[in-house]
Amino acid sequence: MKLGFSRRNTLCLVISWVLGTFAGNAPAQTNGIFADFTTSLGSFTCQLDYTNAPKAVANFIGLATGQRAWLELPSGEARTNAFYNDLTFHRVISGFMIQGGSPNGLGTDGPGYSFADEFSTLLVFKNPWVLAMANSGPDSNGAQFFITVAPFTNGNNTYTIFGRAVTGTNVISTINKVVTDSNDKPLTNVVIQQVNIRRVGASAAAFDINAHGLPIVTNLPLHIAAGTNQVLVDLDNRLYADNRLYSSTNLTTWTPEALGIETAAPFSNSLAKGIDAPNQFFRLAQIRYASSTFAPKSVVGRVLKLNFANGLGALSIGFDRAGGGTYTYSLGSSGKVTSYTWSQDPYRGRLWPIYYSGLSTMTLRLDFTSGTNGSVSGTAYSTTPFSVSGTFGLTGP
Repeated sequence: MKLGFSRRNTLCLVISWVLGTFAGNAPAQTNGIFADFTTSLGSFTCQLDYTNAPKAVANFIGLATGQRAWLELPSGEARTNAFYNDLTFHRVISGFMIQGGSPNGLGTDGPGYSFADEFSTLLVFKNPWVLAMANSGPDSNGAQFFITVAPFTNGNNTYTIFGRAVTGTNVISTINKVVTDSNDKPLTNVVIQQVNIRRVGASAAAFDINAHGLPIVTNLPLHIAAGTNQVLVDLDNRLYADNRLYSSTNLTTWTPEALGIETAAPFSNSLAKGIDAPNQFFRLAQIRYASSTFAPKSVVGRVLKLNFANGLGALSIGFDRAGGGTYTYSLGSSGKVTSYTWSQDPYRGRLWPIYYSGLSTMTLRLDFTSGTNGSVSGTAYSTTPFSVSGTFGLTGP
């Protein structure tokens, strides 16, 4: 996952603290929760703001300590080892920030789940040394974080700030100056050897990382009944569960299949899988969300109404059961949706892409704020591709 920011003004994982009471470089470490980073280029410490960003802090502590499970994406195993140990700062932009928290070192993965943004007027990118979550759009926080080395006002209310560096800023500066390639990846790995969490004071000690509605990652037992040409897999499904079935023929290489997030009842507790090898193994990973993430598993039978900004009009799309549909464009003609691909992510859905009989092909991301509304962004691929944005409404069964 490329965490949405450009070299000039966007950011993936940000560490830059902006509390007015901490405008200086590094106050004395008294009470609080601290993350001590030991890296291959030295050590530094960040203070975590569990008062104004409790969800992000709870997530970071849980991953750093292994107190909360995360999903190893290649295998589908729920893991409880310390997540950040031995990962790298995989993206460094000189004069801007350092970013880490990607197991594959490419910035395209995470812990297997997402959680919602947290914004506060007390947390802004006014000063350097701010610690924040990287993201790929609203409510897409996972494990990747970044630390800023300069003010980043464009990041306010876009990236969740959850701490600030209080010691070792010279080490952060050193990391920020390493030589990188054209993708901002350091030519020599800068390794996060360990992240140690320290709680100082009664309030810090009482902070409960399991009390903030974060997703719960687990592997569930499966009941498998074999037939002649297929197997029937029974699972413990539930509302707001993101189920992922992994299959293997050798217990070494696993192939994932996203079964989708259950946002409404009724839902199935079984599925049939074809037998395509003499030996076949299955593993179920389930991420349980505390409440609805809104984006449906399918848009079949639904009507999507897009209200584009910048005078681009409105587009109404009806999805049929044959993999297409119809559309009406307020600034043009009506026609057919010839094909589309819908994918469901936590908190968002993607039409990636959608083809029309008389309009430019589009890729659209729908960020849900409720079960029926949200914001849309994407690209229309005319002779010269251009960005589109606005709001949407989704109705139907």
